[in-house]
Amino acid sequence: MGLYLHIPFCRQACHYCDFHFTTNLKGQGKMVEAIGKELSLRKDFLSGNELETIYFGGGTPSLLTKEELGGILDEIRDNFSISNGAEITLQAVVKVNGPIQGLNPFAPQLSRM
Repeated sequence: MGLYLHIPFCRQACHYCDFHFTTNLKGQGKMVEAIGKELSLRKDFLSGNELETIYFGGGTPSLLTKEELGGILDEIRDNFSISNGAEITLQAVVKVNGPIQGLNPFAPQLSRM
């Protein structure tokens, strides 16, 4: 089973995006609280099935603070069973000035991100 969380906040509108989003970040904290409440209300929805995938998508979920992201993950952990090998993905928009030379996922500086 998979869980998709739509985080509709963006710093700017992208011309290619057809999804619901807002560039007004004022309601971000309230939205995070609402997501936590919704997760609690839906705790019986999966009927004991384990989550194998948790995907944060939307606008730009990387705009969440580490406290907001941690709070959502705590709510998921408190209300659902998560597989030991679950994949957790957070969509991010990365802007780069200049050519991309590649990222080494085993680089020590990346493991702190």
